[in-house]
Amino acid sequence: MPEHPDKLTIDRRGFLGVGVAGALAAGITAPAIGREGRATRGAAKNIIFMVSDGMSFGTLQLADAHLHRTTGRHSNWRSIWSRDGIRRSIVQTYPADGLVTDSAAAGSAWGGGEHTNNGVINITPDGRSLTPIFLRAKASSKGTGLVTTTRITHATPATFVANVPKRSMEDQIARQQLDRGVDVLLGGGAKHFPDGLLGVHRGYSVCRTARTLDTNNGDPLLGLFTPDHMSFEIDRVNDNRSNEPSLAEMTKAALRNLSRAPGGFLLQVEGGRVDHAAHANDAGSMIIDQIAFDQAIGVVLAFTENRDDTLVIVTTDHGNANPGLTIYGRDGDKAFEKIGKTRFSFDWIFARLGRITGPDARKKAAPEIIEHATGITLTLDEFSTLAESLDGQRVDPFKLANDPMLVLGSLLANHHGVAFLSPNHTADFVELTSFGPGCELIGAMIDNVELNQVMVDALDLAPASVKS
Repeated sequence: MPEHPDKLTIDRRGFLGVGVAGALAAGITAPAIGREGRATRGAAKNIIFMVSDGMSFGTLQLADAHLHRTTGRHSNWRSIWSRDGIRRSIVQTYPADGLVTDSAAAGSAWGGGEHTNNGVINITPDGRSLTPIFLRAKASSKGTGLVTTTRITHATPATFVANVPKRSMEDQIARQQLDRGVDVLLGGGAKHFPDGLLGVHRGYSVCRTARTLDTNNGDPLLGLFTPDHMSFEIDRVNDNRSNEPSLAEMTKAALRNLSRAPGGFLLQVEGGRVDHAAHANDAGSMIIDQIAFDQAIGVVLAFTENRDDTLVIVTTDHGNANPGLTIYGRDGDKAFEKIGKTRFSFDWIFARLGRITGPDARKKAAPEIIEHATGITLTLDEFSTLAESLDGQRVDPFKLANDPMLVLGSLLANHHGVAFLSPNHTADFVELTSFGPGCELIGAMIDNVELNQVMVDALDLAPASVKS
């Protein structure tokens, strides 16, 4: 990346509460992008940017295969590929400080347009604070929205609006999201929005249950459905967590609200818990959360069906754990059917084990709890391995693979055939699918930072130096 000519370092402590006008007036730098062949600016009125966080390509394939097996149809994402006017791209995802990115650096590439170090949101390694794309959208009279199944202050949603030196500064991110006037915020993370903060921002309509999503009267909308991350989809459905809306329901509510913006809008939709399930090597939860993300794609397809003014980008920030079906032939088909027996997540399993006092009692209860959650009965040898892991013993020569959740994932792979590489993000290239006005700006092989300029050009957003 060429260095931007205006190297202005912003004091980070003073920056954390700056609003749209103040940030633009402060001269926060716009990224420099060296792309060729740009199309006419302002081709789109709206952009919907969809992120299945931590989705390796195997995750997409497994969810599609499970959907086809259980419903007879393929995923919405796969089905898009057969449409006219679709562009598919391969995206490289590296951060400024290595080959394997985290969500903060990957999201900052989109939101700020330059590579940052892992763990940093929209501040470059040389100390420049980039203008988050939502500030440019607000200065161009666009509505803005964030929808996620994680905390709304988590790294990926934060990167479209915030500047912080550490992604863990979620109280400050919450304040910036409200100070900078994001029109729709839907997800978890209520613990970062205390009453005192909400009292300063009384213009928001606050909803805390799925039933109240439809009661908004047009005010800016803040949905805080859980103190922390929202539930894995499989637990939301099977563990009577009906107060939490699905990702598709939140997406529909966001589109309904943002459609009122006369100048158009920029919306990010994140299936954030796909990433968390991959970290845990929890195949069943990962597949079901990917399908929940795919249902949100269905909502977007319905919204755009008779429109020619909306650019849709569907992608991921990075791969994670590289899952794949690893048993050949009919044996693999038969094994993969067992994924359909999954009822609860690994989080659900280990939460229940954690409530049992004493290691011996936990090990005694574990087989029944695991079978109830996964539909799979571990063999005596397999459970012996898991028990050793629960005791803190190393059971796998790969150092990173010895957490009990990961050991359970490996043992279940003997039965359903879905194995994982690691518990970590990977350096893989990732899939991007786009359609609508402006998709012609996206090349077949791109750097993730290029998507920032794609959005700026497609919406004809205000320059970073323009004052609001």
